[in-house]
Amino acid sequence: MFEIKEVLSRRDHMNFIKFPWKVYQNDPNWVPPLIFDMKNTFNKNKNPFFEFGEAAFFLALREGKTIGRVSAHINSLHNEFHKTKEGFFGFYECLEDEEASQALMRAAEEWLRGRGMEKIIGPENFTIYDEIGFQVDGFDEDPPTPVIMTTYNPLYYLDQMAKAGYQKEIDWLAFKVDETVSIKDTYFKISERIKRKEGLVFRPIDIKNIKSEVAKIKRIVHGAWAENWGHFPYSDGQFDKVAEALKLIVDPRTAFIVEKAGEAIAVAVTLPDINPSIQKMNGRLFPFGWWYFLMAKKKAVGLRTFLFGVLKEYRNRGIDLVLVMDTILNAKKAGYRWSECSIVVENNHKMIDPILKWGGRLYKKYRLFGKKL
Repeated sequence: MFEIKEVLSRRDHMNFIKFPWKVYQNDPNWVPPLIFDMKNTFNKNKNPFFEFGEAAFFLALREGKTIGRVSAHINSLHNEFHKTKEGFFGFYECLEDEEASQALMRAAEEWLRGRGMEKIIGPENFTIYDEIGFQVDGFDEDPPTPVIMTTYNPLYYLDQMAKAGYQKEIDWLAFKVDETVSIKDTYFKISERIKRKEGLVFRPIDIKNIKSEVAKIKRIVHGAWAENWGHFPYSDGQFDKVAEALKLIVDPRTAFIVEKAGEAIAVAVTLPDINPSIQKMNGRLFPFGWWYFLMAKKKAVGLRTFLFGVLKEYRNRGIDLVLVMDTILNAKKAGYRWSECSIVVENNHKMIDPILKWGGRLYKKYRLFGKKL
């Protein structure tokens, strides 16, 4: 017997959380999420998404066994900012079962349609600033595991989307710089000249005063990303969550704020890729997972730049070059071997062109899919 079941009970929630282990049981590159973190993600009292959003969760069952899952959700801040009626799907996982795949997507579509939505987009887990997209290429790249806070999926998911009537909405790109890239000394000299000319103060993020630092980052992000595809203003709760994550993960040697006359005008946060250590935890802190978590930053050899922005009024003055050059210098001194800049929306050429110019290589791609309801 086959059925689609809405997740309502605590037992169903645990089935929803643990189902990916069935999909990826023979995949050496998958990084299991931390179970306690997933519980918090779906907890309406702990995830700030639920301050402005609503969601439903569905399981596909065959003979009582879970074979797929998906969420359907509405982000009211997104719709208010863009003046749209768009809903989203996320947390999609499914076995190679066409009936289950299409039934899951129909359940998400019907739930959104019943609440007045006119289009469905995804995957987003839950917002544009969480993990998004299905990986569409770069599966044979190094590292084979997904970098911190990026997605990973079986290739057949793309076929499942097509058969369910979904088309490409937009792609997001990941670029890599490694030890083989040689950056011209000229760029470093230009960077130092820009600092002197503009009177810039380039400093590490102060972890001890993370709340005030995050307030500055929030202002920069809202100003710098306002024109980006899918952007909507972060809520205060979301930025509190960012602050908590930065405390745990950030390496101050690769996270910077740029100030001019005492005003924070640009930011670059590049995090250690702790996923290889997280993978060994297999979703659990106990009995030994905590040790891998504590050692994760020390063992990291790669980085991911996930926050980068310059206020609009200070663009085209070389400040982005200053951020990139100082990040590269400090990362090399700290012993990191490679860095990923991701994810960048495909139409953001003001960011893509400099990345390519400075030696970045497009090596992975992620896709959002859409369908009219």
